[in-house]
Amino acid sequence: MVRRIAVIGQGVIGLTSAAKLLDQGHQVVLFSKEPFEQTTSMSAGAYWWPHRTYPTERVQQWAKCSYDEYARLKQTPDSGVHFEEHFRFCIDPDESSYVLQSVDQWERIDASQYGFDCVEAFRVVLPVIDVPRHLNYLRDQLVERNAEFVRREIGSPADLFSEFDLVVNCTGVAARDFVGDESVFPIRGQVVRVARPDGLRCSTRVYQKDDQFTLILPRTDDVILGGTSNENDWGRDVRDEDSAAIIQRCVRAVPAIEDAEVLGATVGLRPGRHAVRLEMESLENGQTVIHNYGHGGGGFTVAWGCAEDVADLARTHFNSITANSL
Repeated sequence: MVRRIAVIGQGVIGLTSAAKLLDQGHQVVLFSKEPFEQTTSMSAGAYWWPHRTYPTERVQQWAKCSYDEYARLKQTPDSGVHFEEHFRFCIDPDESSYVLQSVDQWERIDASQYGFDCVEAFRVVLPVIDVPRHLNYLRDQLVERNAEFVRREIGSPADLFSEFDLVVNCTGVAARDFVGDESVFPIRGQVVRVARPDGLRCSTRVYQKDDQFTLILPRTDDVILGGTSNENDWGRDVRDEDSAAIIQRCVRAVPAIEDAEVLGATVGLRPGRHAVRLEMESLENGQTVIHNYGHGGGGFTVAWGCAEDVADLARTHFNSITANSL
């Protein structure tokens, strides 16, 4: 039986969840209160590596699933996905380096040969996602499969059950209001875009536990310079002082970008939480919601794995309804 499913959120978590639900033959409508081009996902870099995404055991599984999907997508020219060398210089021990177990190519390197003094360093080949290209690619794929995109603010999941058989909550940091989850908090991320210097292909991350977030991420036509990672900061406006500090740190790490033309800056609010909430909930009215939010800065890293779990939960839910009706 074909079911109607509402997915709330049009970022990477909502798009991938919708794709897996369409695989099951359902009708899917994706809602967002903001334009598609202004989702938090659109302000991301992005590359495959978990940043403040928990718990480790589930993240490792989700990340491997997503890595495999990106390996498939890199074969499609319009997908915005490619694999590239990534240098990771860790001033402090990197709590997320466990994901190296999931990649095909990586090695430890001597950081001093690159001018860094740090506790460990890696060279690894990772998926890099050219976000505007990739998200538009995903949206086009969904539209071709008859998914609908609707710009409309939804007050709560209960508002949709007169129209839909299931609601999937992919609202990110907005889940704090949408379902009253006070454990969700913003991690403000500002990045700067600069023109890509000729020959710059490898990305570089300088990792340390304080709020300094140093990332140089070449994409197709530009380079993303990161960034900030400020907890409980709801500010969505670009701050010039942040941009100046970001550029200064990044030039110190990769001098080749020193004279690169600045193209702009964007801000996104990563959905921080002690753990990703990916579970099924029965509301007081007897209706069911699948929650999929709280991915920190690792949305692109775990999206496809989380989407698989969403599809499994939906299958379990509808199979249960069918069995109870017999």
